[in-house]
Amino acid sequence: MSELLVVEDLTVTFPTTRGPVDVVKGVSFTVGRDETVGIVGESGSGKSMTSLAIMGLLPKGARTSGSIRLNGAELLGRPDRELRRLRGDRMSMVFQDPLSSLNPYYTVGLQIEEVYRTHRGRSRKAARKVAVEALRQVGLPDAERRVDYYPHQFSGGQRQRVMIAMALVCSPELLIADEPTTALDVTVQAQILRLLAELRRQSGTGMVFITHDLAVISSIATRVLVMRQGEPVEYGTAEQIFAEPRHDYTRMLLESIPRIDDPLAEPASDQVIS
Repeated sequence: MSELLVVEDLTVTFPTTRGPVDVVKGVSFTVGRDETVGIVGESGSGKSMTSLAIMGLLPKGARTSGSIRLNGAELLGRPDRELRRLRGDRMSMVFQDPLSSLNPYYTVGLQIEEVYRTHRGRSRKAARKVAVEALRQVGLPDAERRVDYYPHQFSGGQRQRVMIAMALVCSPELLIADEPTTALDVTVQAQILRLLAELRRQSGTGMVFITHDLAVISSIATRVLVMRQGEPVEYGTAEQIFAEPRHDYTRMLLESIPRIDDPLAEPASDQVIS
């Protein structure tokens, strides 16, 4: 498997009134073509900051060190104008909350068309056809009509499908999905996971899937990076992480997953039930 993305010793530092603070510390992992790597950890573990560093979307003032290479080309230190040409074209991102990521004043079709025209230089008519096909590809019914809908006219799961269509419209080599199913109910969550897995297989896109939920990671990732307080604590195949976790924190995360076959806790003998 050839390496699409290589992250080595990535550190992200923010300035504060008390001095610089490292929010990501020495993270290293690789993503192969046609592979999904999961990054898992609780809130504040640094997983989203890692993804923003890859995309070149860190807040102003943040400093980075280490290396991020896409197809062997270094991304850290590149001017923002060069990163803008890469974002949406060779690498794309699906964010957690599609409602706040989509512009409420424009139809979803116009927003998908803008991405395509920016990177492909095609006419609006050609871009509209591509937008309709992109919506159809992610399973939205009646795409020819709904391409003219506004974001508020879709359900949460449908808006996430729109975001996936927008992210994949230019056939990027790398897709980063940052907790794309967190705000969805379990049934819709399963549908989105199946959709992402199928689209990745069809396109050969490498994917970084970020979540706090190890149960979700088990269904989609081939390798897993576990993070805590900005640091990597364990990295290995999904089979190894789930069968033989080496770090106490990983074992704690696994033990926190509810299991249907776990016996119910018996009430204490002196507990009064009214």
